[in-house]
Amino acid sequence: MSGKSSIYWFRVIKVDGLIPNALGKYYATFSTNHNARGGIGLAYADDPKGPFKNYGEIYVDTVVGNSTETPFVVYNEKDSLFYMYYQQSGAGINQSTLLATSPDMLTWTRIGIVLDKPDGYPGDGHTGYFAVFKFAEKWVGYSVMGGGDYGRKAISYSNDGKFWYSDPRAMLGGNDATLTYGENFSRSNAGLFMYRGQMWWLGMMSAYASGGETTVARPALARISPDLRQLLHRPIDLVPFPTLPWETTNMQSMMVSVLDGNIYVYYNTDTNVGLIHTEVA
Repeated sequence: MSGKSSIYWFRVIKVDGLIPNALGKYYATFSTNHNARGGIGLAYADDPKGPFKNYGEIYVDTVVGNSTETPFVVYNEKDSLFYMYYQQSGAGINQSTLLATSPDMLTWTRIGIVLDKPDGYPGDGHTGYFAVFKFAEKWVGYSVMGGGDYGRKAISYSNDGKFWYSDPRAMLGGNDATLTYGENFSRSNAGLFMYRGQMWWLGMMSAYASGGETTVARPALARISPDLRQLLHRPIDLVPFPTLPWETTNMQSMMVSVLDGNIYVYYNTDTNVGLIHTEVA
């Protein structure tokens, strides 16, 4: 039980060795799903497969705007801090990505907006749903760049996780990639990882509907180009979905964590969180 009215964006990272006297070896962050107030919670476990114990709410941004949601936490070795990216309505042009930092993932310091709509970029200014990946010294992030059912997507880059610049070129991701009319793949509901010398994308395929509406979605994977801009082939379904009694096709979010050579795919359908697990090492 998350203790919130809804649950969204459940993602796990390993904190063992990074936080003295941590509650568990693995921490999971999650948020509400399109809630007016929002709020980010934390759960912990000694095994990435759970069971996870609910710690409670750890952060809500009350400085400006509302609807604090979609946390994505990355550890920055250079300053020994956890960086949490989240979206907030009314903080910038529309729904923008902000940053907070923490030494222990329990107490957070608000840094402010790190991603907003560049001047002249089309769309409504929604730059949320930010998913961040580190490759050596380079930080890469996916986000929306304009909302709605046919909203644009963007890729952004950073050298330090604080200052970001967005590539102005439009990114593909609709039926041009899926070869299925009316279906696209999500950039931010995704994970990137190396396997046998190839970079892979693992994410959510859906007949897209924005704003928390009921949709039909499933997990899939594909090889991705070296510049991380486009899939190299039609995505392959990861598993038959849904298969379990509590699962529905209304997959609302899907987060990928690569931990100790294993791939963990956390997803939620309605109010339930599930897990797909595979070893690649």
